[in-house]
Amino acid sequence: MLKLNHIKKIYDKQEILTDVNYEFHEGKIYPILGGAGAGRTTLFECICGDVPIDGGSIETRSKRELFFAAKQSVLPMYISGYEFIKFLCSFKKDDVTPDEYLDKVGIDDLRHDLICNYSFENKKRLQLAAFLVQRPYVVMFDEPLDFCSDDYIDTFLHVLSSECQNHVVLISTGVLPVALRISSDVLILNNGELNEISEEMINIPEINNAILDILGDLEE
Repeated sequence: MLKLNHIKKIYDKQEILTDVNYEFHEGKIYPILGGAGAGRTTLFECICGDVPIDGGSIETRSKRELFFAAKQSVLPMYISGYEFIKFLCSFKKDDVTPDEYLDKVGIDDLRHDLICNYSFENKKRLQLAAFLVQRPYVVMFDEPLDFCSDDYIDTFLHVLSSECQNHVVLISTGVLPVALRISSDVLILNNGELNEISEEMINIPEINNAILDILGDLEE
């Protein structure tokens, strides 16, 4: 369980998060949808403790049990993907090999290439492999799927879906079709608040248009 109790965050006297109140549960992948500047990254930074909150409280396990995969991949650039996963595996007691983790996320021929030469999608695959090795309780991916290939999105979501049973998984996105591929029910962050919108509500034209307007995707 991850419970956000009326979270507030202020930057330069501007409220980015005004009243974020929601309870997340294990075994489900939650899409966090919002337009540019809505505060999705700020929300993730608050949850993992990278920035302090200015109001409310967060209830979950210790910070060691949190994994935040930032949009701009924070990865060691001058080692190979294999070496990176092998290093993480050295702290685990199971018998799963680095190659098995890399196979699962779809990193094949380039696993021995330097990470600095990886594409955006393959860096995200590597972050996903790191999650599989470390098994944190809460995992947050910041825009790993926006404007990416269908095959990559399918692989990413398939792996997460098969591994999310004992985890709370949050994925941010600024693209409604991507959010709907993650879950038929969507959480939208707007005006500093997080609200759940059901599949039935999204199919109402007026609500769908309002969401697209928030995202800046509504055609004039």
